Amino acid sequence: MPYLTDMYHDQNRRRNGDEPAAPGDVHPDAPGAPDGTGASDGPGGPEQPTPGGFDPERLSGRLRSRVLGQEPAVAAVVRAVVLATAGATDPQRPLANLLLVGPTGVGKTELVRQVAAELRSGPDDLCRVDMNSLAQEHYAASFTGAPPGYAGSKEAFTVFDRTTVEGDPYRPGIVLFDEVEKAHPTVLRALLHVLDNGTLRLANGQQTISFRNSFVFLTSNLGSAELARRRDARWRRAADRLGARSGALTARLAAKGNKDVLTAALRGFFDTEFLNRIDETAVFTELDTATAERIAALEIELLRQRLSRRSVRLDADASVTALLAERGFDPVYGARGLRRTVRTVLAAPVADAVLRVRPSGGEPVHLRVRAGADGEMRVTPQDTPDGTAGREAPDATEGREAPDREGARDRAEATDA
Repeated sequence: MPYLTDMYHDQNRRRNGDEPAAPGDVHPDAPGAPDGTGASDGPGGPEQPTPGGFDPERLSGRLRSRVLGQEPAVAAVVRAVVLATAGATDPQRPLANLLLVGPTGVGKTELVRQVAAELRSGPDDLCRVDMNSLAQEHYAASFTGAPPGYAGSKEAFTVFDRTTVEGDPYRPGIVLFDEVEKAHPTVLRALLHVLDNGTLRLANGQQTISFRNSFVFLTSNLGSAELARRRDARWRRAADRLGARSGALTARLAAKGNKDVLTAALRGFFDTEFLNRIDETAVFTELDTATAERIAALEIELLRQRLSRRSVRLDADASVTALLAERGFDPVYGARGLRRTVRTVLAAPVADAVLRVRPSGGEPVHLRVRAGADGEMRVTPQDTPDGTAGREAPDATEGREAPDREGARDRAEATDA
């Protein structure tokens, strides 16, 4: 549920026919509203909401809990939201133009999705434009619609969802241009007016789309190849073998070098007038081993939540997190490689055990998983909530056979006798 309840630009409220809200007015559906559920009891009683119902600390904490190891980037996004909520932004431009750069698989797109989850109705409630599909020059017309004289010129079809872009009096719009460097330069030049003036006039000359109530995010993987080459340097491999003992100095040197590489890549690719319209560039850092373990723990928790909706309780030992981080983490590929490892190394044997223990029906199942000395996952059924013992699950590495339910029932009755 969104908790930004103050309008960002007065002209947007007048456009929607709403009267200016009095200071301190709170939307009835927002946390902290008189009938809402956002106020929490503390030592001094119910927590008082901030003006407009917006809590920067809450937003920062929730974003940091989902996008791990990227504190500077999260701080840049929270800073943009704070400026917009306070009304300190230029009303003739978008609320913020943020360029998110860094290696692949470090959470750039995920951060924008989580911002949409906090400011709008969900992580997919945004206008996402995949720029890698706009690699041809003629795709620039997909922004403003077909020009006059061409088929569809009067329909004003564009890649933008007007409702999501323009938002409403209580929710800002969110627009994501993903992998912006893969679009044709003509497509990028079509964005200049949007980033500068916050409006897009369609080719038919009769309609406009306003971005002045929108957060505009652009992601880029520029410099990823050079960062991967730096990761293979001899001194970096030695520092990785030392792990935490390599010290903070090595991490600072690597972060500074990576930032210089990304800055040079941006200036070498984008035009100066394009970069000059970006309000802030958030640099994402490469993931380290400690962050990889935290991401592995987060992925295990997400898997546990998905299984709980199927009446499957999953308990994982600490050895599982360590094994996943060791086998799945690669600084070059980021968190995506770790996610694939969670799917094949952990989720697959757990799913196999669920089908063996519970071939049909929906009775509760309790499983415990640990990492064996041979690097394989050991999934063991535990006692179910009603006190009966779970059926033994064969080793997940063995071939799947049809379960002998009658024989298992006879063995259980003999044991009870």
